This record gives sequence, structure tokens and C-alpha cells, in this order.
Amino acid sequence: MGFPVVDLGAGRRWSCCLASSQLDDDMLRRKKKRKSCNTKMIRRRFVNLVAYNYSTGERTLHRLDAAKHLFYPSTAKAEAAHAKEEDNNGGNPKPPKIGSLRRLPLPSLRFETFATASNNDMDMEDESMVLLNSHSSEGKILHASDDGEDGWAVLYDPDSGSATTMPDIEGPLGSEPTFISVAGPEKEEGSLYVMTNHYWQHGFQVLHFGQCPLKWEPLPLPPFASSSSSSTVRSYMVVDGGRTICASIESKGTYCFDTRSHEWQKAGDWVLPFQGRAEYVPELDTWFGIQPYNNRLCASSDLATAMAAHREPTLQHVWKYLDLPNESEYIVLKGRLRGISLRRSRNWSPDRVDLLNLGGGRFCIATVIQDQRTVSFGYESDTETEAEFVVLSGLEVVRDAGNREEGGLRMVKHKSKRYMFGSNKIQWVL
Repeated sequence: MGFPVVDLGAGRRWSCCLASSQLDDDMLRRKKKRKSCNTKMIRRRFVNLVAYNYSTGERTLHRLDAAKHLFYPSTAKAEAAHAKEEDNNGGNPKPPKIGSLRRLPLPSLRFETFATASNNDMDMEDESMVLLNSHSSEGKILHASDDGEDGWAVLYDPDSGSATTMPDIEGPLGSEPTFISVAGPEKEEGSLYVMTNHYWQHGFQVLHFGQCPLKWEPLPLPPFASSSSSSTVRSYMVVDGGRTICASIESKGTYCFDTRSHEWQKAGDWVLPFQGRAEYVPELDTWFGIQPYNNRLCASSDLATAMAAHREPTLQHVWKYLDLPNESEYIVLKGRLRGISLRRSRNWSPDRVDLLNLGGGRFCIATVIQDQRTVSFGYESDTETEAEFVVLSGLEVVRDAGNREEGGLRMVKHKSKRYMFGSNKIQWVL
């Protein structure tokens, strides 16, 4: 079955095919719920998984029902399930069981970027996908790519099943652009900011979705942008209802950008205590982020206040969200190799971690993991990756007035599911 082809100009083409059965089901559910949906902040139902097929070169969007796959019906049932596991382990803490996600949900979108005569050498790895924040829907997905000169973009709305070409992004995106989605006031369109870092050629621009005609507007470069060094954003957050964007760069400190006056200010030489984007949960009046190097979910009610005062923020809560196996075996050899040790080890090494705010204190943490086996012989070692997969962990943070040690909050683990990469690899979790 052929795909409808969208001409992006300059010899670039993009195609998509909407899966009607999935789309019809989603639209029917929205019609049933629309009358009762009157809250300012929507609770997301789906986790968006974008898979790449090595055999066909095709990408597909799969919408995983979080409540069905990653959460128990209630907080009490989640705690009871983990208490039962501990009872079966003699009362000792036991890592939560990781279930298997044998297959992905049916795709709601298939898309493919075609190389033509004018862009045959286009680096297909310089691509990004970002979920745009919204007050009233599950959000729209922007697919951006780099042809070496400018960046092109297509906007997909999973709720309505529509795809729209967007204005070209001025200048190359590079391999690690930072897209920052800022929701607008209620019933108003939001904005999308992008910081680019392509071979030390920096750019900063914004797309306001409410303006007409739609176009990217250049913004003042951040003070940390230097032609002599890389300036990849380590962590960032949006405060003051979208008025201020704060970004941290390793070894360069934290800077704040006023989206109204378009002015930059340095907040300090320190960096924000997490990686990626910090998510705000209004029901808990708390900010949440991740520390992927030690599998921790961290929380602070201090971030916005600290940014306003230009002081280093502090964390009030740190919880371990995932236990990873780490096995080792030591053998001391005999005979001619007497005294030399042989060590075999196996460990799950996190490659990428994404934090998804599902609303109401619920999160999905997606951890892409490499299952590595290492053999060390004397002073030499060899490491091989035997498998790669993603673990999707459903978590909930709730108020607990009786838990003073945790500052009145506690984290509740729900379900975790593992999807093994075969011909399909999960490239983005949105």
C-alpha cells in the first residue's frame, strides 16, 4: 500500500499513512470524554513510541495505553502487589518484576523520509521528534530533520490524525538540538523553542503556533554559545507559566531566558540537579526530574523560587525507580596461568532515559538498556552487547502527611514492561 507523499521542497519528500482502525477508536473515545473534560491540565492516556524498522527503513508511531500496561487500578493495589512480592521473598525488599511487552500496539502512523537526487547524502540520523505541550489534548508531535543547510519539519496530530508541513528551521540542526515546548495560556496556542549546536555553529529561534503566517523567528544567542566549544544543553525547565526558560550547560553554568523581553541572564555557575527536562506537577506543587546515572527520580518544590533568586536549588526527595542486575564471577586460574584472574560479568547499562509526565502525579520512565557481558583476563577485557531493549516503568508520587522523612511525599512503583529490540528499535519515547 503506497503512502501519501508530502513535497517539502528542495528535493525533499515525506510520506505518512494513518492507521484508520486505531484512529477511529481514538476519535470515538474522545467524543465520549469531551463533555466531561474541563480540567486545565489533561491526564495523558498514551505513551507514544516511535519505532524504526531496520529492514524497511520505515518509522511507525505506536500509542501504548499507560493505564492498561503500566499501572494498577489503584495506588492501594500497586502497594499490595509489591508487598506480596516481599512476603514471598521472606520479608526482604525485592526488585519489582519486569513484565514483557511482546508486541507493540498497532501503529497509528507510518512515515518515511525519501532521499532524492538532491539530498541523497542526507544524514538520516540527524532527526528529532518532540511532543508539544497542550492543555486540552494528548499533544502534537513535531518531526524535524536536517539536510545539512536547513531543518525541515512536519507536525502530526495523533488525536485528529492530521499531518501538516511546517516552515523550514533556519540553519542546520546538528546532532543534538534542544527543543523546548512551552504551553500557551488556556485556550491559546503554545510555542516551540529550539537551540541548535552544529559543529559549533549555534542558533536559537522560536515558532509561535498562534501567529499567521507561521514562521520561525530568530532570537538572541545564549551567552554560553561559543564558536570555540560545544554547548549542548544538559538540563532545562520552564517556569513562571512559560515566561522563563532555564538551561544548564556542563562546566558553563545555568542561564535564564525571558520569553517576553528576549533577554538572557546567568543564574549561577552551578547546574540543575537532573538531566533532561524537569516536569511540574501542580497537584503536588513540586518539580520532578531524573538522574539517569543512578536510576533516581528526584523532586523539589524549590526550583522556581531558586531560579528567581539566582541560587542553586536543592532536592527534597530522591527515589530509586529501577533496580538493574549486576552479576560477577571471579576465577583464579591454575597451572601455567596460575595466579591470573578471570572475571565474567553481566550488567544492564542504561543508554538513554526519558521522563514522561502523564499528569496527576503519574509518570512513565523509559530506560533504553544494553545487556552487556564482559570477560576480563588479566589486564585485558572484552565487552559485548548481547541485547538491547527498553524498560517502561509506571510510577506514581502521592501525598503522605504521615511520612515526614520524605517530606510528605512518597513514590509508588506500579508496573514495568520490557520490549526487546529486534527488527524494530524504539528511537523516541514521547
